[in-house]
Amino acid sequence: MTVEALSSTADLEDAREQLLHSFAGLPVELLDEPNVVGARSIRQVMAHIAVWDSWAGDVLDALRRGETAELPDEATMIRLATARYAQTPFAEIRQAMRAFRMPFLCEMATMTDAERSRAQYRLGDKIISADDLAEGFIEHDLEHASEIRAWRKARGD
Repeated sequence: MTVEALSSTADLEDAREQLLHSFAGLPVELLDEPNVVGARSIRQVMAHIAVWDSWAGDVLDALRRGETAELPDEATMIRLATARYAQTPFAEIRQAMRAFRMPFLCEMATMTDAERSRAQYRLGDKIISADDLAEGFIEHDLEHASEIRAWRKARGD
């Protein structure tokens, strides 16, 4: 494993920890308060993230087999998250977030820099690299972490 691979994997882990830390210590009842990220609650955002992470594991497998994967639209992923996690205890959603991210982290960590940076995966009409996929997930986690922190700050937390 190269230094680059270690760094990118650490960035994926760090982004996830920042997201989890953004709502740490909140009372359970605040996890369902609406309008934290747009109209969504923290629970809904975490369910949304878990669904994306599950998708990433499936799509990386398909891409490695040379198949074309389609990038779902945001509204579809929100509907899937709501259907899958609407009645799920928050601790289970949080565990799913960790469980779905782990295979992706492990796969990324085993790739060489050349493998990670080579644009070789067909995602819709684009050819992307594993690093491109990882960067999207890093940005996604950090975006929602920032939104939750801003909501907490506005509340005085």
